[in-house]
Amino acid sequence: IARGLTAGGLPVWALPAITSILSYAISFATGSSFGTIGILFPLIGPLAWTLSGGDLKVLTHCFGAVYGGSLFGNMFSPIADTSILTVLATRCELQAHVTTAAPYACLTGLLCLLLGDIPIGLGLIGPFAAMGLVTVAQTAFLSIFGQKPGAAATAKA
Repeated sequence: IARGLTAGGLPVWALPAITSILSYAISFATGSSFGTIGILFPLIGPLAWTLSGGDLKVLTHCFGAVYGGSLFGNMFSPIADTSILTVLATRCELQAHVTTAAPYACLTGLLCLLLGDIPIGLGLIGPFAAMGLVTVAQTAFLSIFGQKPGAAATAKA
């Protein structure tokens, strides 16, 4: 697989972002973070090692992308154990839980791709700077566009 991707011109800097996107999709489809880790680790590890020429930073970032991305779908997939337990514990509808959690998970996933995976892959910033950027961007976004709890119920009354 690595030879084919290298011959096809897959840039090494894009591998962490592609890994995150794959993790997002698999974790949402399976509803399992551990299942996603089990599927992707044996595939991404050798691929990242080969494509990067043995660069430990690329390998570490790809492993981080697997871990982070695997939690994405586990947070709001309708078949995830956490979603089912949340619905049972709160007695809310499954659809309500999924539609409530999805915007937060998607916002975080998008910010991690744009401000984390891509800039780190390009070597523009380090992981701690990316974590700070994502935290500041998410806080700013929610401060500007978010609603306070109970504000929607008060507005309807």
